Amino acid sequence: MTQEVFGLRYEFLFRHGHYMVLYKEDGLDSKNLSTLQVRMLEANDVPNLLPLEIQEVDFRISLLYNLSAKRMLAHVLKVEGLSKQHFAKLMYAIVCALGESKNYMLFESGYVLKDNFIFIGSDWSDVYLTYVPLEPINEEDSVFKSMDCLMKQLSQKLNDNERSKVITWLESLAHIQSLQGYKEKLLALMDEQPLLKEASLISNHNDDDEQETVNPLNMQMPPVKENELPKPLWKRNEGQQQIRKNTPIGELPQPSSVTKLNEGQGNPVSFVAISGRSRTIVLAVVILLIAFLWQNYFTYPSTGTLQITAGISILLMNVWFVIRTLGLPSFQRFVKGSNGVNLPFLSVAGKKLEPTQVTPTLEPINIQNYYENLHMHTTLLNHKKPNATVFLGRLMNKSLGARIEWQFEGTTKSVPLNNGHFTMGRGDASLKVDYVLEEAGASRIHAEISKVDEGYVIKDTGSTNGTYLNGEQLVTYQTYPLKDGDEIRIVRQEIKFRL
Repeated sequence: MTQEVFGLRYEFLFRHGHYMVLYKEDGLDSKNLSTLQVRMLEANDVPNLLPLEIQEVDFRISLLYNLSAKRMLAHVLKVEGLSKQHFAKLMYAIVCALGESKNYMLFESGYVLKDNFIFIGSDWSDVYLTYVPLEPINEEDSVFKSMDCLMKQLSQKLNDNERSKVITWLESLAHIQSLQGYKEKLLALMDEQPLLKEASLISNHNDDDEQETVNPLNMQMPPVKENELPKPLWKRNEGQQQIRKNTPIGELPQPSSVTKLNEGQGNPVSFVAISGRSRTIVLAVVILLIAFLWQNYFTYPSTGTLQITAGISILLMNVWFVIRTLGLPSFQRFVKGSNGVNLPFLSVAGKKLEPTQVTPTLEPINIQNYYENLHMHTTLLNHKKPNATVFLGRLMNKSLGARIEWQFEGTTKSVPLNNGHFTMGRGDASLKVDYVLEEAGASRIHAEISKVDEGYVIKDTGSTNGTYLNGEQLVTYQTYPLKDGDEIRIVRQEIKFRL
């Protein structure tokens, strides 16, 4: 369904940059445009306004707005959320932009105060509004009605605790009918947030001091998570070594697979990490050996002794570097099993395990892949019931629904589209996406799949490198219908849409 604003249709296109175009089917009449406002927009770079170009083809006028390096507010609210502080900063920037319009002979009623016509840059206060230079609207208070509707819509994006606070703000703003009054009130609201935060920090600090005074011995340090910082190399295997020392042989975890040897019967070499104390001892030994060699050279100096001493010193330094980086080398001996597979001797707490004691754990079976390849390993049916139908399980009767699929190391991976809005991109610590793309050229929020009444649609959300549907590049913020089997490409990642 085509949407309209001020009686004009709008859509998004790519023309050496991302643009939004406003037009009429039979062409926009020049009489409907305000000549004074068009000239002011062409002659001045109005701050906080989307750059506007007037295009006329075959006497049909259309308005083009440049959206490069800008993000639609509706999309940002959907993926990043909104806080009270962001709400106040955003509305203050909008009010300031409306106030600046009078300096350029623009009318406040010409701004489109809707979330899909407002764009932001690097910050919530970096706002860009859409201005339509039509003849002035007769309603003088229409801008305040639009602001009230916008603020009510934005308040729905807040969580329950913050929404109740913002609703009280809206009640205090409802009686204001001047932009200057809006500015003063929003400034007061923004000044409240740092004070409240500072008071909260002071209160927490005082509570901590009281707790330490009452009973400092009962306080415990919070546990450090393993995934916050990587463990040192010499501490990574301490847990495994402790298990090997204190666990009986029968309770040891069995290896999930047997290491395959290369061609020939060579012994594989593995490295065992050592502790910091052991590394210090090895370094001291290396230094002593090098010092002994050079002392011998200075006692009996000669060209041959110099070459030997220098070579051995370099070799010892290399040995120290290998031990420090990788650890001590450990040679693992293999024997030939009854089935021809090389099985390792395992030694635990001084006891040697026989190869027959090593039982590889079977990997879990993927039922879906098993039945897809059933024709490759199906045997004869039972002779007692030659015409019986093989029951494939109830999983095959379950509909998978809408999903995306991609290939990873020869297997098919899939993610269901359970949400009404499914986001794809690189994401980061503060911005979560439904499907994370491990690609260098992917944007934080690269594309979005949405469910509509007609089915599913895809939209590029202002990405840097673009999104491709069946080989064709998508226009930013323009929605495209999806059907079963459509191929989506983001940078080098190829994704298939399934129903």
